[in-house]
Amino acid sequence: MKLLDSLASALPPATGPASAGGGRAAAGNAAGSAAADASASAWASISELGRALSRAASAASPGTSGASGASGRYQDIDDSDLPDAVKHLLRMIRDLRERLAELMRELQAVQADQGMDPEVRRARLLRIQAQMSALNGALMMATRKLAGLMREMALDQAQQMAAAQLALK
Repeated sequence: MKLLDSLASALPPATGPASAGGGRAAAGNAAGSAAADASASAWASISELGRALSRAASAASPGTSGASGASGRYQDIDDSDLPDAVKHLLRMIRDLRERLAELMRELQAVQADQGMDPEVRRARLLRIQAQMSALNGALMMATRKLAGLMREMALDQAQQMAAAQLALK
């Protein structure tokens, strides 16, 4: 989690749905067009996030073709004695963490590619960072939802520990 926290503090806060209204305030100054561009790219990353969450949900749903291939990935979650709603959130959290790790590897590869045109590199880095920011926000939201759901369902101490351990894998 420390990596995600440091990543979140390193990225600009103007990505995500909350920043959509921020473009209006910035429109009055010289950076208005840059804010509008940042807002537009944030919407594209939200779209990518939607696709990632959709893949996570369909992979977590029983009876889908993705679930049979991914059953090994979730075996420890499926074998736990946690309620189905908690298991669903744990699968989603795992998928989000894996997608963040993929994007981190992609980011490092782009940074290491010295043969790439500087403008192309900059654009790719900004796109990847926006996607990572959106996924990090979704991960934090899913983690908060998991904590609230565990309180609401009044899970015992052992179930809470199991859920926390599974969320960190």
